[in-house]
Amino acid sequence: MAKIVSFINYKGGVGKTTLAVEIAASLAYHHGQKVLLVDLDPQTNATFYLMQEKDWDNWQKSKGSLKNLFDSYIEGRSFDIKTAIKKDFIIAPRTGRTVSLHLLPSHISLLTIDLKLAGRFGAEGTKGKGALLKVFEQIKNEYDFIICDCPPSLNLITQNAIISSNGIVIVAVPEFLSTLGIALIQSTIKDTIKEVNDDLSSFGAKGIEAPKIIGIIFNRVKYVTHGTTYQQEVMNRMKEEYPGMVFQSYVSESGKIAERGEDKIPIAISGYARDKNYEMQLYDCAKEFIRRTLI
Repeated sequence: MAKIVSFINYKGGVGKTTLAVEIAASLAYHHGQKVLLVDLDPQTNATFYLMQEKDWDNWQKSKGSLKNLFDSYIEGRSFDIKTAIKKDFIIAPRTGRTVSLHLLPSHISLLTIDLKLAGRFGAEGTKGKGALLKVFEQIKNEYDFIICDCPPSLNLITQNAIISSNGIVIVAVPEFLSTLGIALIQSTIKDTIKEVNDDLSSFGAKGIEAPKIIGIIFNRVKYVTHGTTYQQEVMNRMKEEYPGMVFQSYVSESGKIAERGEDKIPIAISGYARDKNYEMQLYDCAKEFIRRTLI
């Protein structure tokens, strides 16, 4: 049964999507895990990290996307989410191996889904936050991990991911503003679960468990071996404030990672010699990710 993990930070620009895609790819390719990547962000960056726009357009028209999932949920219709999952389409360039990384693509129309959910079900309570929970029940036995790339906000889509998840990964860059919202994310998780469980208890239903924070991964560290003095100070401070939560592994800043996204091949599986440092950093992050999800 899949471990469902959401990658969250309400601050944009920290590389959350990059690490969600790259760690998912490393889990699948290097660690032999069957992984589903769910792109919940209406910017569709995780989707276009792996698919050409033309291919995505054909796919969402013929097979569907997360837009169809949420629209069907709001309108009370059924939708077979398995038809919208794109499978076995990533080939590691150096080995020719098919990577067991599947994708549930996003859609720009998710920009308005939050308002539609609130308009149909209200901003509080269970119903507006239960779409993903219901869908994941259909597919969680088919994967080892389901990785949700959440939008840079704490809206109803992110709250859908929170109540569906076993764990949360917070992606941050080692600077003050990036780490400022970690306490807010913790309180949002707590409040979201409480709202849902209060609602469920009023009907005599069993509550759900809060997802645990698996850890904080630092991204865009300035140097391969360590960060700048300021970055080290920030990372050390976070280790003191959040004992045991900061990953020992991190990912260095590199333009190469963005280049691989343009090529639609994650750097974690490219196999190119010039990518080796970053491939190994992501390998270590994925390995630590697995260990932390098993605790």
